[in-house]
Amino acid sequence: MQTNHERRKRVGNRIIWSVLAVAAVLGYVGFHLASNGGPGLLVQSNGNEVGGSFRLDSLGESTVTEGDFHNTWMLVWFFDANCPEDKCKPVLKSMEQALVTLRAEGIRVSPLAVSLNPFDEADPLKEYVLPVAPHVMPFTATPNMIKAMTAEYHAPLQKEGDHFVPAPQIVIMDPNARYAGTIPADGNADALIARLRELAKR
Repeated sequence: MQTNHERRKRVGNRIIWSVLAVAAVLGYVGFHLASNGGPGLLVQSNGNEVGGSFRLDSLGESTVTEGDFHNTWMLVWFFDANCPEDKCKPVLKSMEQALVTLRAEGIRVSPLAVSLNPFDEADPLKEYVLPVAPHVMPFTATPNMIKAMTAEYHAPLQKEGDHFVPAPQIVIMDPNARYAGTIPADGNADALIARLRELAKR
């Protein structure tokens, strides 16, 4: 005959296994949606004309969402680590310069460089981005997330030779995650800084 202690232990074990089973199912569902879900399941515009929610993987293999960048001016630009250096690296440098310059003025900027190639690995991305823009954050995502996010942010998703075409515009989101505008991704740091100063004064 079981004692009360044994019964409580058995019930406790059942609860633990039930919680673990539910967690496993939820984890599988989340992975399935991230890999196979339609655009509406992956991103939401949140009322924005351009931009919205996202879920990206950092080079440290952690996951970030748009909520991690609230209270900062978020710069979102799509590129490919196979992009010719003279086409993409000036844009990365301009984002870096904007962050450094405006941080000294008390304006917080979060520059995100999102890889259009879902198969980009951490080391090549680091080698491409960090030497010229050590404060610009490179991110990757699943193929479906990239497809959904580029549609939300009005960026092209097409190849040109051996690389994806970089976005012609940098999307600017305000500290409340609202769409604030775009600026040409042409490497003009002065123009980017002036635009952010103007927006921050409103």
